[in-house]
Amino acid sequence: MYIGKYKITGLLGDGGMGRVYKALLPAVNKVVALKRLSPTEHMLNLLGKKRVEEMFLAEAKTLARIRHPHIASILDFDRDAQGRPFFVMEYLCLNLGLLIGEDYIMESPTRPLPPERAARIADQVLSGLDRLHYANILHRDIKPYNVLLSDDEAPVKLIDFGLSRLRGETRAIPDQFKVGTPYYAPPEQQEDPNNVDERADLFSTGVLIWRMLTGTLPPEAETPRPPGELNSVLGHFWDDFLLKAVARDVRSRYSDCRSMRSALQHALGNWQRHRDAVCRLPPDAAPSSRPGAPIELRKSPVKVRKKEARQIFGLNELWRPVRLRESRFEKYAPDLVRDRDYGRIWQQSGSRYPLDWQEAADYIETLNQSATGGRRNWRLPTVDELICLIRPASDLGDYCAPPVFDADRQRLWSADRKSFTAAWFADTGLGFVGDLDFTCRCFVRAVSDQDEEAA
Repeated sequence: MYIGKYKITGLLGDGGMGRVYKALLPAVNKVVALKRLSPTEHMLNLLGKKRVEEMFLAEAKTLARIRHPHIASILDFDRDAQGRPFFVMEYLCLNLGLLIGEDYIMESPTRPLPPERAARIADQVLSGLDRLHYANILHRDIKPYNVLLSDDEAPVKLIDFGLSRLRGETRAIPDQFKVGTPYYAPPEQQEDPNNVDERADLFSTGVLIWRMLTGTLPPEAETPRPPGELNSVLGHFWDDFLLKAVARDVRSRYSDCRSMRSALQHALGNWQRHRDAVCRLPPDAAPSSRPGAPIELRKSPVKVRKKEARQIFGLNELWRPVRLRESRFEKYAPDLVRDRDYGRIWQQSGSRYPLDWQEAADYIETLNQSATGGRRNWRLPTVDELICLIRPASDLGDYCAPPVFDADRQRLWSADRKSFTAAWFADTGLGFVGDLDFTCRCFVRAVSDQDEEAA
């Protein structure tokens, strides 16, 4: 199937205004995201065909006129053979919703992010919003699935400007047409979407940050429970910031992106100072109760469908290991780490850059051809083996131990496939397993068996 000159390779999303496809520009083999106007019958009935197309064109124009590291770029605009408009954007595999595990049942818990990781993403979201607001544009639909993540989460990019509007724009929409997403849209936007200001976007961003830090949505109450009681890692150093960010009274929120970014960094700095002080305290001398390692650990790749993956890999509803396979790691040689329990040798760092799955296989072959570390039995690890790299993250003390492996390379390919076009990966920082198609990029941390070395 083609749309214009673009070969369609899959459906990425289906919203009220259009469908987003994964597409290929054949001449240069570049993967892109293509959004074509395809409104639902409900939207057509409420707004009419002319207004819907105006909104679609306005979204394309917004993306085209704003150049900023944290706003997705538009690459092309055209119409298909039936005259339906479409535009093309840069393609990024992951978004924040997938990273935290937000489900269709939005009230379900999600995976909290480490505070520094959450603050880094939030600061980039606020930077992109600040650029929009400077151009008098309100987004009105900030939520995790509208925040795209690059391979190393820097930069993140805002997308989906179908509901955005210029401040002071007079073309109103019907009252029965809801603007924004439940739980993320502020009260005043639900009541009167035509007359909100920048603080509506800041409320949505506050909900997003609350969710990243606690794994929950803020309760719809005037005085919600302090977030520090929802995640012990936070202490109470984030309470003032988050409670102000999600205030239901618009007058009690931050007035603009710059003041909210400053408050975010202030909260992060207070938390980091507390963490550093705790980490300087003498460690608890109580003996650990680390369970013994099982004798066998699967090293042969398997193909596992999504509906079977949680059971086969031993994962819970948030795709985290039900049982962590804690290992005793020790430095073995330059850039090599030995797992004393399972008899594995790991790269301490791995690939310098994120690679697609075919490039990952080529990287492994290069390691073996050059006998890196004196070994020719390097391979991609299985999901079972990657789970050994996940450490518990239950309290502040977990942040004190220096990482054994490179902390900047946490999203790692496994050798296990999901299908003929996708494979499984593990995020060792967040401690979960997910799937990506072969064209996406993850880091590679090769593993080998200790008892086999180069001839």
